Formats: sequence, C-alpha cells, structure tokens
Amino acid sequence: MIRNYFKIAWRNLIKNKIYSSINLLGLTIGMTCFILIALYIQFEISFDKFHEKSDRIYRIVQQQKGNTFRGTDFFALAPLPLSEAMKKDFPEVESITNIDVYSTLLVKDEKSFAERGLYTDEYYFDIFTVNVIEGTGKEALKSPNTILLTKSLAEKIFGGTSPVGKTILLSNEETMTVKGVVADPAINQHFTYDFITSKRRGTQFQRDLTNWVSNNYHAYVLLKEGQNDYKTLQDKMSRYVEITKPAYERQGFQFYPEYSLQPLEDIHLHSKINMEIEQNGDVQYVYFFTFLAFIILILASINYMNLATSRSTQRSKEVGVFKSLGADKRNLIFQYLGESVLLTLFSFLFAALLSVLLLPRFSELLDKNIPLDIMGNGWILALMLTLAILIGSLSGLYPAIFLSNVNPVDALKGKFSKKNKRQSVLRNVLVVGQFIAAISLISCSIIVYQQLQYTQKKKLGYNKNQIVHVAYTSDKMYEKEDVIKKQFLDHPNIHKVSISTQLPINVRSQGPVDNWEGNINKEPLYVYRTYVDYDFLDLFEMDIVEGRNFKRGIASDSTNAYILNEAAVKKLRWETAIGKKFNDGNVIGVVEDFHLQTFDLEIEPLFIKIRDQNWNTDHGEVILKIDFDDIKNTIAFIENKMKSIEPLGIFEVKFMDETYSKLYDKEKRLGYAFNIFSLLAVFIACIGLFGLVSFNVFQRTKEIGVRKVLGSSVFSIIHLLSKDFLKLILIAIITAVPITYYLMNNWLQDYIYRIDIEWWFFAIAGVITGSIALVTVVIQTLKAATANPVNSLKTE
Repeated sequence: MIRNYFKIAWRNLIKNKIYSSINLLGLTIGMTCFILIALYIQFEISFDKFHEKSDRIYRIVQQQKGNTFRGTDFFALAPLPLSEAMKKDFPEVESITNIDVYSTLLVKDEKSFAERGLYTDEYYFDIFTVNVIEGTGKEALKSPNTILLTKSLAEKIFGGTSPVGKTILLSNEETMTVKGVVADPAINQHFTYDFITSKRRGTQFQRDLTNWVSNNYHAYVLLKEGQNDYKTLQDKMSRYVEITKPAYERQGFQFYPEYSLQPLEDIHLHSKINMEIEQNGDVQYVYFFTFLAFIILILASINYMNLATSRSTQRSKEVGVFKSLGADKRNLIFQYLGESVLLTLFSFLFAALLSVLLLPRFSELLDKNIPLDIMGNGWILALMLTLAILIGSLSGLYPAIFLSNVNPVDALKGKFSKKNKRQSVLRNVLVVGQFIAAISLISCSIIVYQQLQYTQKKKLGYNKNQIVHVAYTSDKMYEKEDVIKKQFLDHPNIHKVSISTQLPINVRSQGPVDNWEGNINKEPLYVYRTYVDYDFLDLFEMDIVEGRNFKRGIASDSTNAYILNEAAVKKLRWETAIGKKFNDGNVIGVVEDFHLQTFDLEIEPLFIKIRDQNWNTDHGEVILKIDFDDIKNTIAFIENKMKSIEPLGIFEVKFMDETYSKLYDKEKRLGYAFNIFSLLAVFIACIGLFGLVSFNVFQRTKEIGVRKVLGSSVFSIIHLLSKDFLKLILIAIITAVPITYYLMNNWLQDYIYRIDIEWWFFAIAGVITGSIALVTVVIQTLKAATANPVNSLKTE
C-alpha cells in the first residue's frame, strides 16, 4: 500500500511539472540555506569542546571597577601570583596554567618566519588536549630553551625531515632546541599558535612571579572531577582582594580587581571583554542566522501549502473519484502526504549537494573555515533528514486534510470551489506573511549598508587617503629614524613620513592621570595615549584648534610637552588648555577630536606625546603619504628600505583605508549575508506568488475569454487579475515597517555614532519588493490577457 502511495505521488509530480518545479525550487533553496546555516551554527557552538576536559576548564577574568577600557571594565588577564595562591588555597583545583600568545620571528639558516607563539608552562598539557606527533610535549616546557613546533610549521621550515633535536633562533636572539612536533591547533579553538615554548624566560617573568599588579598572562583553571560548582569557588576568590587592594594602592591606582571564573566553552560566543587573545564570535549572530534559516525554510513551506490548496479545485474531481471508489479519509491523507514527503526528500538531496558545492563560498562570506564533517557529526545528517521529512509532513498536512474532507458529490458536480472560497483567506494571510519577512530583510539590508557607509564616509578627524603603513618590531627603527625618513623622502612618490607607536584608527593604550592643574583631590582621569614623532599630526592633516603642534627646535617638546584632544579638555573642565600643567609636563596644543576607535565607542580623552627611548621604541608603525602612481614599485622600495634596517624582518605594506575598513569587517560580512538571504527570501516569495497567479489565471480562463469578447483591453484584464495580489503586497509593506524599525533601532544602539532610520529606507524596500512582485504577476497575467479568447472559452 505504501509503495502504491509513492507510485501515485510520483506520477502526480511528473504530470504537473510546473507545479512540481516551483515547489522543488523553493524547498531546495530553503533547505540549502538551512543546511549551510546549520553547519555554521554547529561550528560556532563547537569551540573548545573538543578538549577532553573542556567542561572542567575555566578562565580567570577580573573586573576593575572604575577602570573602563573600550566600553567595559572586565579583563581576560590575571597576575602570576594568583595561580600559585589558588593551587595552595583550594583543594578543588586540579591544575592551573598561564599563557601568553603573540607573534615573533623564528630564524633558521638566515631565513626568517613571522609566526605566532604560545608561551606557557608544562601544566598546559594537563589542562588542554594537545596531540604530540613526534618527540616530547609536556617535558619540553620545563626548560626555557626548548620549543615545540606545529606540524605545518615544522614542514614549512624543515621540509620533510624531522626537526627534533635541531635548533632555531627565537626573535633572532635565543637559540632554541626543537623537542617535539604537535598537531596544528583545531580551527574551533579560541586561540591559535604555530609553536609552543616556555614562558619562564627574561627579567619581566621574574618580576611578574611576585607582582599582583602585573597582568600579563591569561590563566586557565582545571577543576577536579565532581567539582563543577565553579561559582562557589568564584565566591571564595574574594579573599584575594585583601592582597590586591593594597598592592594597587601602593602603585597609585584607585581601583582594584575582583576575580571570577568563565567557563571555557562560553568564551567564543559569550565573551566581550578586554584583552582577548583573538577576536571571538558573537552569539547574537548565531541567533540571527538561526532565525534567518527558519524564516527562509518557513517561506518555502508556505509556498507548498499555498500552491497545494490553490490546486484543490483542480484536484477536487480526483478526490471525488477516489472517494466514489471506496477511498477513505485516511487513504487520501496518506496519499497527499506521500506527495509532499517525496517532493521534500528530492529537495533535501538537491540541497545537500548544493550545500557541499556552496560551503567554501559561504565560509569565505563569513570569514570562517567551516568544515564539512557530516560523517564525523552524524547527528547533523540525522537532524537534517528528520527535518526534511518533518517539513514535508507539516507542509502537506493541511492540504491533505483539506482535500480529504471534500464531499465527493460536490466535487463531481464542480461545486467544491464555490463552497471553499474561504480557503483563499488563509492563502492570502500566508502570502502577506511571506512578503513581510522579505520586505523586513531587505529593509534590514539597506539599514546595515547605510550604517557601514556612514562609518566609511563620516569625517574621522584625520585624512586616511593615500596613506600606507608598515609595522615593525625592532629598536633599530628608532635608532635610525632620521636616516630612514630621509631615504623615504628622497623617493619622488613619497611625500611625508611619520613613525608612531600606533595608528590613530585604533588606539589601545590607556592609563590614569591624576596630576593636572586644578585637580586638588587627585581624582584619576583615564586617558588614552599615543606616542608619535614631529610629523604625525601634519601627515594625517589633523587640525590644531588651540595652541600649536610639536616643533623640533624646542627642546622641551621632546620631553614634557603634551597635546590633548578636545574630549580630554572637556573632561578636565578647562576653558583653555594651553600652558596648563598636565602629568609631568605642560599642554602646548589641543587637537580636534578624531575617532581613535570604532564607532561603537565614544571619543575618549587622549594625550599625544613625542616618543623617546623610554616609550615603546621596539615596535610601532612607519606611516607614509604617497602618490599611487607606480604603486607597485613604490611599495617594493618601501619594503626594501625596511629590510635594509632589519634584514631578517618581515614587512608588509598596508593601505590605511583598507586597515580602517577591516575594523568593520564583521559588520560588512553581516551586510553581505543580509543582502544574499534577503534576495533569496524575496525570490522564494515570488516563485510562490508566480505559482498562485498561474493557478488563479487558469481558474479564470473562461472569465478572461468572456471579458475579451465583450471588449475588455489587455490593460484592464491585467489590472483585474493583479490588483488583489498587489493589495497583499501593500499590506505586507505596511506591516513590515514597524517590525523592522523596532529590530534595527535596537541593533543601531550598539553604535555611539550611528545613522537615523529614514522613511526612504522602507520606501526602497517596498519599491524593490513591489516591483519584483508586480513583474511576477504581470508576466503571468499578460499571457492570459493576450491569448485567443476562442481558446479560453473552450477551456474546461
């Protein structure tokens, strides 16, 4: 019997090719989107869960109340003495490790490699899962002069030969012996590295061992089995306030840290704190894509329901015949559900194939290396197949029940359609729902795009055009600063050169200042700071609104002169800043406020000071204003000159506007995803509309013929057939506007500097959707309106 159901279902699908194709296309697109997004979500929620003890690993974080940095007072750092104290004080702690991750140079046979290193201790192997491929792992970290390479780095440096026992230079200074090769870190780990070595080196580490104020490491705690109540341990950590508070006060700080624990598995999606090792994901995007996947899938399912019920008139006689031959309600429900499930299974197969083909592009769109590991995650395949069957069943259930209730006498007499016109109300509601979703997504796309354009075009307070920059990590640059500047300026395409500790687009250095004129109570002001040379402000064309710029001829400018931004002067409550005492010097100028961070953060107080040998001369940026004529040779010239200072250094010339644009890379990718999925939603809605119009025109074929015989024009017939559908689109537009406004207004609240939501955003969305829908309706109705009325009147 079941085989018979599917045989008849197959014949019906083949017989009604247009109907089947429309449904197949809609369901395939919907399922493809769902599968791709499901793979993305699975990847995002899998971060750090591959570690065997992940459910018992926690990261120590601290809150420094009163020290708000980049919008939050939480920091992912901990002092080294805390780890030793917790090991002694809390028996529930099984192990603790401290890590630091940063890039440096490895040198082998006069070849340099810029690689990312993990600096830690042997306890790292007790906590995290690391696969040692060759040599030793944990034991190697007990010595400060040994190193472990990842498999890919070992192959990159040593080719096919074993690196174990061989030496390599770290930072071109320390000779390190390779003790082992480990597997590359998983792509779903919240930090990555190319090599592992001991953190126990240098005078800084020795000072940090007993310094409660020095926060230079990320600390991870492993609790013993059965000790999963980490919040109880977290409460016990309050005892360390008695140690840290006096230590911070002795250093002049008016805040002190309070420590807490963060589950390892929460870091990637639920952590928005300072000093993360790498940029994390965002659970809001996971929610967004989940919602989007279901919306598109529901749109495709609605298409099936609409088309199935709209065809009920055509199939009513078929049902009447079946019932006359003895078919009961259950038989008919299984028959029509069989058609739905069969069609859905075909869609699922096509969607699975498309997902495999599109996953690389989808990964590129989201800047994620999403793996296609269906067999390794069998539950995904089972879930998707179950979902496909469920969609088929739910999509076909209502039409099946609806058709199974047909009275066979009414159906055979052709009275069925007259008694069931109320079903069109449901179809109309579903069409309106589809277009509400489509219009909302298009409106969201427009608003996201406008906000991104705003970030790119808004006046920043400096000129980033025709500027390139090169990062360096060597004191030699400071020592030969004047020489290299002169060599650069001798090139005809290079007009200005500046060397600074950081770029103005993303200032990350901040600290308290409590010594300024008028501050009787010594209240601290947290000020961002950047150290520059004499040409910095001029190169970026920053405006001095009061006072003057730094001058080489004035000796004090190089030691105790400060330039503040307007935000700092406002915080200091000064009417004029020039000549006022500030920190260890005097204010000589005030620069117009510029955006020193992204638009989700306010312009904060900033001071600018001339670099000297005591301030960050071992790293920074060489910044050049250039002509873009013959850009390739100019860039080669810049890189060669940098290498003349540091022959083993690896230098990359970057364009300032591209570096700035990358600050909003996540938002841009969200915008691209919005655009793609919005168009797909509109497309799915329109192919459903195409099918409904087709069947509506078919049902009214005789009416169209009669109207043409009686003199109706083609335009009047098109107007007659399309006005009802266009009314539905208008209702959808009116309904979608307040929904979209509410959602996007909330999204924009994350930006301190943001656009206003304008009425024309929604007008454009309405015009786009309405135009596509109108074209869809007109194409179908035009065919009927221009047909020979004689043929129309012969239609049964």
